[in-house]
Amino acid sequence: MLYKKKWTLRHFGKIEQDKMSEKIGISPEISQILKNRDIITEKDAEIFMNPSLDYLRDPFLMKDMQKGVDRIKQAIEKNERIFIFGDYDVDGVSSTSVLVLYFKSIGYDVNYYIPNRLEEGYGISIEALEKINEIGCDLLISVDCGITSAKEVEFAKTLGMDVIITDHHECQDEIPDAIAVINPKQEDCTYPYDFLCGCGVAFKLIQALTPSEEFKTTMYDYLEIVTLATICDIVPLKDENRIIVKNGLNMMKDGRNIGLKELIKVCGIDTHQIKSSHIGYSVGPRINASGRLGYSYLGVELFTADNPEKAKEIALDLEEKNSERQLIESKMYSEAEEIINSDASYQDDKVLVIAKEGWQHGIIGIVASKLTEKYYKPTILLTIEDKMATGSARSIKGFSIFDALVKCKDLMTKFGGHEQAAGLSMNSENVEELRRRVNEIADYNLTQEDMIENVKVEYELQEGQVSLDLVDDLHMLEPFGMNNPTPRFIMRDLVLANIGFVGASKQHLKLTLQKDHIYEAIGFNMAYLADDFTRGDKVDVLFQLDENNYNNNRKVQFLLKDIRMAHPKSAIKDFTSIKLFSKIVPEDVNNLYKINYNLENKRIKQDDLGKNEISNNFYDKNNINIFEFFKEDTLVICNTLNGFFRAYSDLSLIEDEFDVEFGKISKNQPKIKLIFSPNLDKLELNIYNSIILYDVLYNKEEYSYLLENIKANANFVKYYDEKSQLYLNNIVENIVPIRQEFIFVYKYCITNKHIDITLNKIKAIFGVMPLKLFVILSVFREFNLLNYKINENNNTLIIDFTEESVSKFNLDESLILTNIRHLRESYLESY
Repeated sequence: MLYKKKWTLRHFGKIEQDKMSEKIGISPEISQILKNRDIITEKDAEIFMNPSLDYLRDPFLMKDMQKGVDRIKQAIEKNERIFIFGDYDVDGVSSTSVLVLYFKSIGYDVNYYIPNRLEEGYGISIEALEKINEIGCDLLISVDCGITSAKEVEFAKTLGMDVIITDHHECQDEIPDAIAVINPKQEDCTYPYDFLCGCGVAFKLIQALTPSEEFKTTMYDYLEIVTLATICDIVPLKDENRIIVKNGLNMMKDGRNIGLKELIKVCGIDTHQIKSSHIGYSVGPRINASGRLGYSYLGVELFTADNPEKAKEIALDLEEKNSERQLIESKMYSEAEEIINSDASYQDDKVLVIAKEGWQHGIIGIVASKLTEKYYKPTILLTIEDKMATGSARSIKGFSIFDALVKCKDLMTKFGGHEQAAGLSMNSENVEELRRRVNEIADYNLTQEDMIENVKVEYELQEGQVSLDLVDDLHMLEPFGMNNPTPRFIMRDLVLANIGFVGASKQHLKLTLQKDHIYEAIGFNMAYLADDFTRGDKVDVLFQLDENNYNNNRKVQFLLKDIRMAHPKSAIKDFTSIKLFSKIVPEDVNNLYKINYNLENKRIKQDDLGKNEISNNFYDKNNINIFEFFKEDTLVICNTLNGFFRAYSDLSLIEDEFDVEFGKISKNQPKIKLIFSPNLDKLELNIYNSIILYDVLYNKEEYSYLLENIKANANFVKYYDEKSQLYLNNIVENIVPIRQEFIFVYKYCITNKHIDITLNKIKAIFGVMPLKLFVILSVFREFNLLNYKINENNNTLIIDFTEESVSKFNLDESLILTNIRHLRESYLESY
């Protein structure tokens, strides 16, 4: 695999004007992004672009909603003592806050309880219920938790408490026997949308408790807080979630909630420019920080404050807690990295399970997320205290960490969560067994391809499309989040004109990229990538389109998400290029490189390809979309580095897998095969529906042979231009070594006997280009003078001289050298 991440285009080809873009007044670029999200009709597009609160669903469609409403109204009528039981993250704090605000709005006093993350852990506990009972409680309403608390609900009953559960987490086998269980994820709940966050479910409860006409006015008292929770809990931003967030973000510009308004100020965010990213990366973490350090009540106090000065004081306190959290997080992350790097077995594990004494309970989830992002592996991080291990799990696409934990539930005292995130606690002596078993599950369910992050890209952005107008248009698609990700684009074959670093620790990567125009790109926390590139390299970049507004000078800026080599500036220093050079030369004389000069087929000119008597479909590079030809049973041929990198780049953008072969085909036949420098007469050409040439062939006979042997009606595509022959010229000119070069390499090898060098030192040590060296070594191997191989693990060339005393040999007797000379002659004759 040449690339560390897979990029997959959602749309191939040019962006063109369509009916939808014309009728609803949006650009073709925005219209295509909507189509990428399966928004096809004008009506769906209109709802997506302008989601009205009128589309909010009837809350009574949710199972047990009526039961919950009846019980709460009964409690109010009887003046019973009500407790709201929340959670310590943004969703739990927000859920608690909106219910407190609701009861406050009707003049009814309630208490709330959020467990201390450091001392009590997640969810309803016996200890917490005992504390609440001492204060006095008749009705307990859980928010963002409780769906797994069957035993705790039974205990609450013995204390004389009724319990209403509102939650959105995955259900386990046993549903608590509460007065009402309001969770759209229940199997027998028919609510049409089950991806609400915990605060979203609490919001629906408030909607059900409020007369419909009154709710049209009062819902604005809660909307900003529900928006915060919806964004931070990373639920799909579709359906009701999109309606909530789109309208809630608009409300934040003026700020009805005093506490949230003050917190946004502390974050330094311009409210008129506020986006979902500001909420997710700045506002949310400050609420989370207080919960992670054991001060969750601060978030509730902030959101329910009615005094601006008090709200400002709390917001500043949260800022201080966030700074403290960042220091703890940084230390924990470094310690986790040390554990991974000190144990080689973690490299083979598909799931990272790491435990250490003394880690902060509340910070573990953040660090687990960062490790998952870096290594693209599911991660379970645990802190050990008093022989108990408590922690958080984060996962990758295609692997449900919740389902994996269910299969290991005998090892745990408690766990809960969903596909991508979970919390758990267990006896510390079971940690290694958990690591073993969860990796067994992952080995069965995850392939190596699954372990490569697949980044979805809207389309390949052309230079003429890059503008501030497009940056502004993209804001129309806000809010971004799960199922409506921030649009990402690619641009290929850019020259890396400059590499720089910014930030206090020079941790951010700043690039200048050049094609017909010059572009600036910034990659936050991506400075480590600079080691893989040098100025002058041709690169492909994956980015979000953003703007840099410095001194009121607005400029387009690429927000870098990934970068990869399109073509190295220096082939003799690039490992992949040198490996390709080594494959041009045969491994043994029985599979001689190129025998096409011997082919006795009719000669034709390239220009006559379309006139062949065989009924085939001929295409050239002009006016085709090459991606339309990447279908089942396609053979792609290239002969130069340039052709290989172009072909590999194109093929890497499709969803289907493809195989790379060097010179010959293996028995397994994938849908698409890319072959570098093949012996055409060794190929089974008539099995392919399409044959695509990314380079010119070495001579006219090769074209003749192809056309004589391919399937009738197969597509034949010449996907190259005149530059391709220049690249092939370079190979042909450097493929035949002179006698002095043979002598120098021979003397060096016989003197040193065993040679083990990095590939990028070939030119410096042997004084010849890598291609020539591999020809020379292959000839020497033909005479049984030495053996050589490339060590793929550390990118080294290993040469072992085999003869102590060598008799004279005649280079003119080498079949390899004779073959290569004939190849050069046939090439010169053809072109």
